[in-house]
Amino acid sequence: MNAVSPFGTAVMTQAVVAPSRRRARDILEGRVLTIINWETADSMAGHLDPTYEGLVVTGAERHKKVRKLREMFPELVILAESNSHKDHTATEDAPWLLPSDDDALIPAPNLGEILNAQRTSGASVVVLPAGFVEAGDHEALRGLVFAANELGGDDIALPLYLAAGWLRKKHKQFLIAALNESVHPVLLAFGSSTNPLDGKGRQELYREIASATHAFGWRTDLAGLAAFASGGMGTAIGTAPSTRRFTPPNASGHARRPDDATPYVLIPGHMHWMKTRAMREEIYVGAPSPTCGCLECDGAPIDRFTENDHAAAARHSHAVIAWYANTLAHTPVKERPSRWRALAQDAVVAHEMTGATIGRPWNVPTDVAAWAAS
Repeated sequence: MNAVSPFGTAVMTQAVVAPSRRRARDILEGRVLTIINWETADSMAGHLDPTYEGLVVTGAERHKKVRKLREMFPELVILAESNSHKDHTATEDAPWLLPSDDDALIPAPNLGEILNAQRTSGASVVVLPAGFVEAGDHEALRGLVFAANELGGDDIALPLYLAAGWLRKKHKQFLIAALNESVHPVLLAFGSSTNPLDGKGRQELYREIASATHAFGWRTDLAGLAAFASGGMGTAIGTAPSTRRFTPPNASGHARRPDDATPYVLIPGHMHWMKTRAMREEIYVGAPSPTCGCLECDGAPIDRFTENDHAAAARHSHAVIAWYANTLAHTPVKERPSRWRALAQDAVVAHEMTGATIGRPWNVPTDVAAWAAS
């Protein structure tokens, strides 16, 4: 195909396409994706099971990286996500983040060209560049759904980047009705300056909405698996806090320990994400940390990861997530809610046992406590 170079001359590019243009719903059904920045995507791709896993590549060079990964892993499900949730607040008349061609010598690409860029790079599913939706902005949310419905193509998915304030009972019925109007699968994400799903009430609403709409959990953590167990389509879990949630435009994220550059690690059996330096200073002080038998760790302690080991730590956490995902996948659909509750109850017991070992109580994360009590 022909493309235009930055200097306005025609150049030849070779399209790298996914194995086939299957329906987005068929691809996403029951799938657990890993969201990762383009810079470290190579280190994760070879560790995924193509039968039920896949990658979502973010960042400036995402299309270039998707093209490379498609050549290396022809059967792997790969998606590319834009920064639309960071850079644009949706309105009824402007649902998408589209580049401006003001003062440009070359016209900016339109929506169709943006979507085709994903296809020609080899993306398995086309992800729309949807803007962020403020809590209670019914017109903007309707505008996104209606605008997406006008687009042809079974390979399209509609991400909905919603403010955490939508997770209130007064919005529940409207959200369910709006999501069920979409002809494309909905990738459901909530954003705030902190954890948008913090608290029992938000966790319950999130699962109820996912169940009632069969939405796909997007930019989430283990809450995505909880929603999948309750009837959601699948989930995309980030390798870092910045990809396990999102910060709305014109807002700043808040880190618990901004001075700690060590990676967050998912502690096996505990459903607990924690930085390894915090593990060493707050939990495993007078007692050895647990070891892990995953392929990445091979029996090594889980608090060993340093600030230079983020990629390896992400592979360990992925292995733990994959175990939970496989457990749910091999559980009959009707039994998945109770199975997830049992796994969360096991995590509560694990915290109690660790607390007994270290000689003081260790609080269970609020989301895990909510799942265990559901």
